[in-house]
Amino acid sequence: MERPILFNTEMVMAILENKKTQTRRIIKPQPKQPIPLGVVVSSTESKNEGCFGWGQDKCGGIIDYARPPYKVGDILYVRETWANTWTPDGDEGFVYRADGKPSTFPYWGNARQCKHEVWIPNIHMPKKAARIFLKVTNVRVERLQDITEEGAKSEGAAKQIWYHPYGTRSENNQEYVGDITQHVPNYITGFAGIWDRTLGKWDDWLYSFKRNPWIWVIEFEKM
Repeated sequence: MERPILFNTEMVMAILENKKTQTRRIIKPQPKQPIPLGVVVSSTESKNEGCFGWGQDKCGGIIDYARPPYKVGDILYVRETWANTWTPDGDEGFVYRADGKPSTFPYWGNARQCKHEVWIPNIHMPKKAARIFLKVTNVRVERLQDITEEGAKSEGAAKQIWYHPYGTRSENNQEYVGDITQHVPNYITGFAGIWDRTLGKWDDWLYSFKRNPWIWVIEFEKM
């Protein structure tokens, strides 16, 4: 089964460079119970089979459920920041933000792009434009801070973090100046910086690395 998955440009580059084989995704809503009990194999309610369950204690029964977004064997096509283009002879093509500003396609795909050179957000990328396909090899549940050095490295993290002194960090903001790089002692700290930088304004408070939310760990291989 082929399904879409979104990555920002930074993570697309890590996948293309074979530096990223894992992704962590927030479980929504967060379970209220503290004890993870594993995958539900059988249940009186069939809708809960295949879900992950949490309870008040290890013997107290399952109270909260969450269904994994993907399962082992799923094929994922990556949605990334992109643009559709054409040449004077009418050939249509696609260019990708992760590859930098296009040079082989001088004409952008619509009037707004042509005037402002605006990239199209990844969420709007159609399957026909996808160039990266991933195969899911493992799915598990963890707390975010359970990540290991090896896991952080497999997330595409580096021993550095980026921050911006002013301006709005956005792939589509033409006025954004850039990040300042600061080296850090380990991959986990680098990953924490990536995680918090990727969150939206509301998610900043709810799901930050410091708040240690429950997450899905999705391992994959590039096809």
